[in-house]
Amino acid sequence: MWAPSCGAYRFDPAAQLHGMTRSIISLIVPGGEDPRPYADAVERHGGRIEVVGPSETLPETSTGLLLAGESESPPSSYACGAVRRAISMELPILGIGWGMHAMNAAMGGLAPVTVEGHGSPTPGESVRRPIFLAPGGKLSHVIGGSGWVTVPSAHRLGIGAVQLSPKLLASAYAEDRVIKALEMPGPALAIGVQWRAHLAEELPRGFDNLLIAFIERAGFQAAQSV
Repeated sequence: MWAPSCGAYRFDPAAQLHGMTRSIISLIVPGGEDPRPYADAVERHGGRIEVVGPSETLPETSTGLLLAGESESPPSSYACGAVRRAISMELPILGIGWGMHAMNAAMGGLAPVTVEGHGSPTPGESVRRPIFLAPGGKLSHVIGGSGWVTVPSAHRLGIGAVQLSPKLLASAYAEDRVIKALEMPGPALAIGVQWRAHLAEELPRGFDNLLIAFIERAGFQAAQSV
């Protein structure tokens, strides 16, 4: 049963005007994918996007790393390198879909495997399925609840306990134990999810807090570097 928390993360819309520098978020997408849907979502909440290509390194000016895509291609070496560099720079990291798998690979996890019953009969469309959001983690705190909730998601590749990096924790599961979200322990905000976190209109109440929290944390990162 979905249990919203009264301790949910709350975005301060005035934060950008009171000492928080505008974030500069580096965006990495798989080759051939359009970065605009992710860039548009970030910019709606006051962030700024810089798309990082395969021949580029993560800029020193970056205040956050967003890896996102719906590709089934293996995470690239440059994406994994960007994750490790972002961790060394203590930047917030958000992985969406393919980006969640890139985070896992960058931290020593195994490649995703084919999972039955998690795809969609219509390419590009998500299917609403129940997931269990584990209590006590960063994800449940940011979203503001824990327990079973129905979330739109569609993917043919996934990771389970065997593929999960020992440096990460699973924070959401499907009924068959396929991992739907993961996070890095410690003070840094580093979360990967298997749903389209940039599309607030298709998500349950509170789930849009994840992207907002990531952007706000990147803004505070920018303020600290000034």
